[in-house]
Amino acid sequence: MIEDQWAPLSLRDAPAARVLRDGVPASLQLPLREWVHAAADSHTSAAERAAVRIDVVLYSEDGGDEDVSTGERIAYWTPAEKLLDVTDALLDLMPTDGWMNTRPTAGLPVWEVLSITRASLPDKQHREPLQGLLNDAGSLYTIRADGRALVRRVDPGVAAVTGEAMKAANQPVRGSATRHLRQALDAAYALQPDPVKAYSEAIKAVESAAHATLQPKHATATLGTMLGEFRQVRAKLTVPIAGKSGTEGLALVESMMGLLWTGQTSRHGNLQETRDETAQEAAMAVHLASTLVQLFASGAIRRA
Repeated sequence: MIEDQWAPLSLRDAPAARVLRDGVPASLQLPLREWVHAAADSHTSAAERAAVRIDVVLYSEDGGDEDVSTGERIAYWTPAEKLLDVTDALLDLMPTDGWMNTRPTAGLPVWEVLSITRASLPDKQHREPLQGLLNDAGSLYTIRADGRALVRRVDPGVAAVTGEAMKAANQPVRGSATRHLRQALDAAYALQPDPVKAYSEAIKAVESAAHATLQPKHATATLGTMLGEFRQVRAKLTVPIAGKSGTEGLALVESMMGLLWTGQTSRHGNLQETRDETAQEAAMAVHLASTLVQLFASGAIRRA
């Protein structure tokens, strides 16, 4: 998280003045190459696949480099502009050792709990040192919660809201809302963001969370059909802050749902050229979805 990062003494009294750094700053380049070298030497097959993924040639045409290890090649032959890509690829290909994504163990047999615990020991050899480097460098990037990729750091406030929404939606009646919201967040803040996927997953998260409340008997309900139903049953819905006239609260929820639905530009093709969502649009969609998922999943919006 951003607030856990060390900051220089000169900036500690003015934290807003410190800007997270994109790319690989000069001070991080050699330490990051050394990390890649160590990780690649420990997982040679992963390094070779990572090189193919990011299109880095590990063998020169002239030969004469037979004594150079695969780890050394990928660490020091990779151009600086691809260092984050190779780091990201290695994270995906190396075993996670659980990292921070331990499965719930409540109610499981003792033998299964022990098995999960053993497989969930933190990766102190590779991922913890990398996370320390990224924090020390004030990098814009951090390791994703499952340990399998680099992602852009999420503002602590946004992360808290999204986390609470995922927690509230983690119940059968809210379908796959938690999974969709997590995938939307990952796609929006990935090393190479995927705005189209992020926006689509954000909508699916709201559809999953709101389905039981708005259209439980409509098996193929969409956010669009739920908006139509919302207008029909508005008088039967309640929200904690109703507003002075008793309608402002629900009107705000409807407006948020409508904005999320109509703001998706890539949903359908037509006579006009279809435009993909931008990174900024996708990020806003994830933030809107987080609030809506939390409101529906927590029962704040319900039928009277």
